[in-house]
Amino acid sequence: MRRRMFLTAVGGVIVAGCAGSGSDAGGTEEEADTDEGTTESDEDGELEERSADERDDELVDWLVSELEDAGFDRVAVDRNDDGLELGYDATGAGEDDVAAEIELIADRYTTVVEDGLSAAWLEAIAYHPDDGEALDSFTIETEWVEAYLEESLEWRELLVRIGETFVSNQADDEGQGDDSTEGDGDEEDGDDEDGDNGDEQQEAGDDEGEQQGDDDGPDEGEDRDSEDGTDD
Repeated sequence: MRRRMFLTAVGGVIVAGCAGSGSDAGGTEEEADTDEGTTESDEDGELEERSADERDDELVDWLVSELEDAGFDRVAVDRNDDGLELGYDATGAGEDDVAAEIELIADRYTTVVEDGLSAAWLEAIAYHPDDGEALDSFTIETEWVEAYLEESLEWRELLVRIGETFVSNQADDEGQGDDSTEGDGDEEDGDDEDGDNGDEQQEAGDDEGEQQGDDDGPDEGEDRDSEDGTDD
């Protein structure tokens, strides 16, 4: 059995149909029947459209209520063109929290799509509970959900597709922090290189001093021998 949670709180669309008027004993003219049929058709269309809008509103209200019951705070849904924007407070900072949010929202959205919600997509935005800053977002395309309901897409594959739309607004800040850390490391490496160069220069100076000492020693000895020979 496929993993589903069916929505039972909201009924289907109810369209009130108007029965055609019966003819009286004397009959009616054909033109009058045509005009009456057109009027009834227009009324049916208006009722159907109004019922569809009411159905969407009920489905959206159910979606908000379900997320709040699941522990989401400050849930709000707004229409944006042909899609929905869902805002809520992030439930936690860990990857497990994000994964749980995605799966739960996907499950509830699949339910309302299955019951006939008219929307092309849903964008979910998580906000920081304290300062209200947008932390991250993801998008659910209705056609993916419909593919799942038609059994041409597995639930796990649906979640993977949704996960690929995930965008974190914290990525840039973390990247800047890493750059600064690398910069500090470069400075430390530079200090080490300077210290090594100083040691090498000192060793070179010591070698030169020893070399000069060796060169001076024999010259002085030879001069003394020369002086002694001259004196004799």
